[in-house]
Amino acid sequence: MPDVVAIGEALIDFIPTIPGKGLANTPAFEKRPGGAPANVAVGVSRLGGKSGFIGKLGRDEFGEFLKKTLEENGVDLSAVVFTSEAKTGLAFVTLKENGEREFIFYRRPCADILLEPAEINKAFISSSSIFHFGTVSLIEQPAASATYHAVSMARKAGKLISLDVNLREPLWPSLETARKEIMKSLQLAHLVKVSEEELYFITEIKENIDAAAENILKMGPSVVLVTLGAGGCYIKTRKYGIKVMGFEVKAVDTTGAGDAFTAGILTRLVEENVTSPQELETVSQEKMVDLCRFANAAGALTCTKKGAISALPARTDVEDALKRLS
Repeated sequence: MPDVVAIGEALIDFIPTIPGKGLANTPAFEKRPGGAPANVAVGVSRLGGKSGFIGKLGRDEFGEFLKKTLEENGVDLSAVVFTSEAKTGLAFVTLKENGEREFIFYRRPCADILLEPAEINKAFISSSSIFHFGTVSLIEQPAASATYHAVSMARKAGKLISLDVNLREPLWPSLETARKEIMKSLQLAHLVKVSEEELYFITEIKENIDAAAENILKMGPSVVLVTLGAGGCYIKTRKYGIKVMGFEVKAVDTTGAGDAFTAGILTRLVEENVTSPQELETVSQEKMVDLCRFANAAGALTCTKKGAISALPARTDVEDALKRLS
């Protein structure tokens, strides 16, 4: 059974064959598997961990493609369900010259939004050590209720809860709704991964990472990890705040980098036997910095290739990079 279970969206990313053109001027797109929680599940598996995924896929060719991709990457799909009521979700991802992204989503309706609370596999969650979710599945019903139901199950079972804020502004009815729902989800998490931009959006505290991260801690989490792109990340706990430098690479596509980072953290936490909220609070600063260096390397390597799942690194790649770039 999996050590890390992720719930949420698995979808198809369409990526321009030529970066920097914008959607209107792009002549062709490449099909790539994606969806942040699915990326995390694959990332954990590639790094040597055992992962599982909970979600709903369309009973269509794209759904079958995602199922095959996740299975080939060692992800346990015994809690995945299929539907004929809606198609698998799509996202068109525009790559700028620096590898940064812009999104256009085709999700209303789509299969992952239709996940029902009654379809959540309690035994699958109970068998895991860490439960991971993101905020995209909180945007629309019934997926929002299903996600909260699953998180509640995991918390009652004493699991360590990981949250990826993953703000996708175009998907929310309003930014105020997004902020309100994200703040609600933060109260349920023990470990939070958030970008610097997302951090400032949620807290409305500008240009002060430590103060903004402290604000997140007050909502309930024990550890806040703020990703800083090429700059690495910032760790904030109730005992300390410290920056961990990143690794310089030539960025081709930043899609999935944050998910690779999350996968790196969760994989290493399991390996260090940090699989409960209480154990997370006792992790030393030295150990957390070590975990984040590993996660930073995983994220950096993901930026050197196109796509999300297709770019996620293997364990040997990360270990080699750490030796080479240290």
